[in-house]
Amino acid sequence: MRTLSISIGRASVRVETDSRSMAERIVQRYGAFVKEASPPSAEADPPAFRLCVEIDAHRRPPGLHREWVANPRYRAEGDLDAVVIDGAEFSGELSWTAGSGRIVVPDSLAHVDLFVRVVLGVALLRRGDATLIHAAGIVRHRWGLAFSGPSGAGKSTIAAICRREGLTVLADEMLVVRRDGAGTRLDGTPLWHGCRTSAPAAAIFVLEQADGPAVERLSPADALAPLMRAGGAPLELPTIQQAFFEALAAVLRRVPAYRLRFAPDGGFFAAIDRLSEFSFWRARPATPASAVFPLRRSGSSAAPKLAPSDCGDH
Repeated sequence: MRTLSISIGRASVRVETDSRSMAERIVQRYGAFVKEASPPSAEADPPAFRLCVEIDAHRRPPGLHREWVANPRYRAEGDLDAVVIDGAEFSGELSWTAGSGRIVVPDSLAHVDLFVRVVLGVALLRRGDATLIHAAGIVRHRWGLAFSGPSGAGKSTIAAICRREGLTVLADEMLVVRRDGAGTRLDGTPLWHGCRTSAPAAAIFVLEQADGPAVERLSPADALAPLMRAGGAPLELPTIQQAFFEALAAVLRRVPAYRLRFAPDGGFFAAIDRLSEFSFWRARPATPASAVFPLRRSGSSAAPKLAPSDCGDH
């Protein structure tokens, strides 16, 4: 039995599996967000969710691939306390009140990944101060910017542009947004190509592709609908969708939102910089790597150093 701990946004899941091959793929998939789990601690706050993974090599759903991660089709029943999820050749029961779950899946990383995302996404919502959102995130002048939209809106395009510019990319698909005292932070995730780094949130941009850059301030009410449509809720169940709606509404009361019309040429930063709200970072020199705050691992006495080769400049 091998036990791995996966953490994002101060939520953790302990994945237990007898499959050495699956464990190795999980380590490769989650990178800096996974480590060998230490014995469970009663002092952990919150305690890690225990997920027992049983690999059934005889299960062969259509389109099975051992490593490629897609979203398997599934059915779900339940609420914020417990859910049952099943699909073609896989099933699982998860209970956040019990802090544990068991899944039976094919030899496919995609299926394990589905349950890990659900476990962590619901755990964040249950905290009441954090949520995953469907957005790319970057760090510029020490501040985190989120770029949200449905698939095809341009999140990965913006992330790629920012990487070419040497900026830190927190993730290009899913971000954690969490309250931090009186402020709000964006945390990187491994979904996808993310960096285990955190930055204070400056703004959320709702993406709309156009011929040229333009930025328009949105009220919290006007931003809420497109953010909901972009997705990010762990499951499409009524109580979970309601919790996600409330989490987004809380975020938008603290973080300004804008509609960003952009062309895939990198010129959108000039439009952002012209906003009076962002005058504080005009003409500011590049921020050294030490100014962005890597996330502490559970039980670690010091924050790990930021790896420029993984995370870029700022």
